Amino acid sequence: MKPPNTNAPIQRALFSLALGIGLFTSTTLAAGDAMESLPLASYRFGGLMGRRIEANIQNWLIPLPVTSPSIIGMFHRRDQQPVQDLVPWAGGFAGEYLVSAIQALRLTGSVELRRSVEAAVEGLISSQAESGYLGFASVPFKPGADLWGHAQSWIALLMWYEATGEERALQVCRRAADFVGLSVLESGVRVSETEYPGLNRAILNGLGKLYRVTPEPRYLAMMRIVEADWTEAGSRPGQGLSSASGASVGRNRGGRLQGMQGLLELFRITGQAAYREAFTNRWWALLASERRPSGAFAVPETSGSEPVDPGRDAACATADWMTLTVAMLRVSGEARAADELELSTFNAAAGAQHPSGRWWSAATPLNGMREPSSRVHADQAAPGMAGIDCCSVSGPRTLGLLSEWAVMGYSEGLVLNYLGAGVFQGKLDNNTPVALEVETGYPVSGKIEIRVEPLIPRRFSLKIRVPAWAGTATVQVNGRTVSGKTSEGYVTLDRAWRERDLVTLSLNLAVRPVRGDRNAGDLLLLYRGPLLLACDQQYSSLDSGAFPVVDSDRLSEAVMLPVDRADVPRSLKPWVLVEVVSVNGKRLRLCDFASAGAFGTRYRSWLPAAGRN
Repeated sequence: MKPPNTNAPIQRALFSLALGIGLFTSTTLAAGDAMESLPLASYRFGGLMGRRIEANIQNWLIPLPVTSPSIIGMFHRRDQQPVQDLVPWAGGFAGEYLVSAIQALRLTGSVELRRSVEAAVEGLISSQAESGYLGFASVPFKPGADLWGHAQSWIALLMWYEATGEERALQVCRRAADFVGLSVLESGVRVSETEYPGLNRAILNGLGKLYRVTPEPRYLAMMRIVEADWTEAGSRPGQGLSSASGASVGRNRGGRLQGMQGLLELFRITGQAAYREAFTNRWWALLASERRPSGAFAVPETSGSEPVDPGRDAACATADWMTLTVAMLRVSGEARAADELELSTFNAAAGAQHPSGRWWSAATPLNGMREPSSRVHADQAAPGMAGIDCCSVSGPRTLGLLSEWAVMGYSEGLVLNYLGAGVFQGKLDNNTPVALEVETGYPVSGKIEIRVEPLIPRRFSLKIRVPAWAGTATVQVNGRTVSGKTSEGYVTLDRAWRERDLVTLSLNLAVRPVRGDRNAGDLLLLYRGPLLLACDQQYSSLDSGAFPVVDSDRLSEAVMLPVDRADVPRSLKPWVLVEVVSVNGKRLRLCDFASAGAFGTRYRSWLPAAGRN
């Protein structure tokens, strides 16, 4: 007998209220997309990521407009003397902050965060010049990275408009786009000839989003100007490129990936499959050549970067890679894209955020140290912008993106991509409210319980992701083992769902090795489930002369250790501690990559190893 649902009256009242105020969006797909984000649904994340999200909101997003008022003030002082000494891409900081903060609003009911966002939005709106200009540079306007800044601002303001219906936010975007059109694109200034063409091509993405909201023919005409210039520069944006063509990728600093998102905007607007083909092929090429084993994006970004590389894995580049991967998941429905988002979220993203939530790292290498972005990017600092730089304003997006891929809609129901703890409330295509409540210790535990709560009994399909690294999974519905329909990384359960139906997913979290190649041929990485493991000075010695060699044939003897230790503050305790056996029989203690380096210690993920595995 199922236990009574004591929360049912409350849930039904919440559903009724949500229906009345239009809180939930439906699963209607955009043209050409396989899955759809549900940006106006309600999410509450628990467990490890829930704590990270809360730390980010309380200790970074809420105080930022007060601790760094110049992030908005720079726009109001554009014509004052002396001229502001800012990096050319500083005009994008406000927009990037607002994108992450608006995403975070979907993950929390924080009234305080909403006040911070409202004040920042008002400050940005009121800073617009009579001409429509929305940057910090003094006149006459010269497009350095200013097109990039404009794109970030109006992408954020469009998100705010879609979330609140604030008409002034949309009008600011339109006036800014008209300014860009008149002063740049239609005046003969080519994006490829600006100082930062890769960054400035983000305008293609921004224009596409604006066109789909308005839709004004002049914005599509402006996109065509950017496209023609891009084509002449040799990048062939509208052609289907070979996924094996490294030349099709070139140098892609994180922000430059937004130009690729513009290809999908052109696909959605025109319906021409060549744009989708170009996008998906480039995504696969980037995955093969630029994505790190932690899920970070390589910096410096030269195609074919070596696995063991002294370069930085920057939070800003990772945020843009993850945003691109959400777009890939949406347009393709490929479970591999969701696997990549899981890898990036639990490792690169969580590793870039200090557990306290008070700072973000600009350097999260596989071997090395966590370096605060304020130290690495000291050249981006400016009066009134304490600790603000490209990584500190972009990093929070890696957490906020959960609102766009954790639970998605498709033509026949819902897709559960994120397997961690949390509660989702949304609406099916037929307007039936439904909730998913996930109880689990994942990614530490492999048992995931999903309670399905339709307002009334309703038949629909629930697709649950089975990570590729897991191989297979055991699936039960109300205690009975079912096979479901497993296809391309998802198990699909199509049934008439009733209140408190319980789905249980069981995954194997055995420690598994991944061998290096190229200059890492004699090294390996160890993963437990989706978590990359690392050796941290806090828990083991990194003395290179005596560093143990992992016995890859004895990984089945790995032992989980308690993480609650007297010598580790609660807020800094690791997610997992694992001991593996070395070739001399001694044990090597490893923690999760997300926690490695939190004490300012050195760590290493690439480990010397012997054995056949």
